[in-house]
Amino acid sequence: MKRILLVGFGGMGHVHYVNIQRMDNAEIVGITGTEHDRKAAEKTGLPFFLSITEGIQKLSPDAVDITTPTFLHKLHVMEALECGVDVICEKPLALSASDAAEIYRTAEDKGLRVFPALVMRYTKEFAVLSSLIHNGEYGKLIKADFHRLSPMPEWTAGNWLFDKDKSGLIPFDLHIHDLDMIYALFGEPECIDSYAPVDMKTGFPCYYSIEYGYENLSVHAEAGWLRTSMPFTSGWRMIFEKAVAVNEDGRISIYPEKKEMQDLTPHYDIVISTGINVPPTGWYYEEIKHIISEMDGSEKAKISRDEAVGVLRIAERL
Repeated sequence: MKRILLVGFGGMGHVHYVNIQRMDNAEIVGITGTEHDRKAAEKTGLPFFLSITEGIQKLSPDAVDITTPTFLHKLHVMEALECGVDVICEKPLALSASDAAEIYRTAEDKGLRVFPALVMRYTKEFAVLSSLIHNGEYGKLIKADFHRLSPMPEWTAGNWLFDKDKSGLIPFDLHIHDLDMIYALFGEPECIDSYAPVDMKTGFPCYYSIEYGYENLSVHAEAGWLRTSMPFTSGWRMIFEKAVAVNEDGRISIYPEKKEMQDLTPHYDIVISTGINVPPTGWYYEEIKHIISEMDGSEKAKISRDEAVGVLRIAERL
């Protein structure tokens, strides 16, 4: 049983809290945050601290789980590492590849580990996608399309998501999920071409259309914070030599040549309400449970240092 100190108790902190509560291989032993977090955190009955260092000194956890706003990630990760504990950190690990590399160097120097929480890589949908691409049943992959579109995220305190220095904007906050999958599946692109018109109201791009160039493969992705009443949507479409596979908001269908459509939608035994702009899902449970298993050595790490740093290096180019 891994003892976890939760850092931050906003929307994503609550997501991690309710998911870990359902696990048999981990428990949250305390929460750290700001005075703004105190009232909600104290309702859990867990000890509450205003600093990571104090929480670690008082509770001696096995790891900290960082769910604070993006611009605090590096600061909080480094503080936890200096205190001598492993770290789980919500995406993105940092706002630059160089900062992420520094985090990994510090962890290695201290004999500690860092686990970036990029949820899509831990989902059953990604496992289906990876299998379709690599098993060769439907021939070579010809074209890959990814999309992730959201209404304008005006729910964050002080609208920090709209500050590039604090969130990294769409490449680091939204598109990073698809970029992480693309990097894991296909590696470093040979070239990148993006269309990202500046939104006149915000002063920064709110929509990206990105082409990632690979030999004998076309990969396209779009991501946006849109001025729309359309609900959040994400998914992918894969065109193979002998089939087309489509994932729309978690429902996966494949249309083979001269055969009926097959439903490949995976089943989650445990589905938990998020309380944020994501429907009830098993994604976060699968992610955190697997990371805890990586900590105790019963599962192999899904995300390597090179992948975590490489994804951020590409995001910086967008």
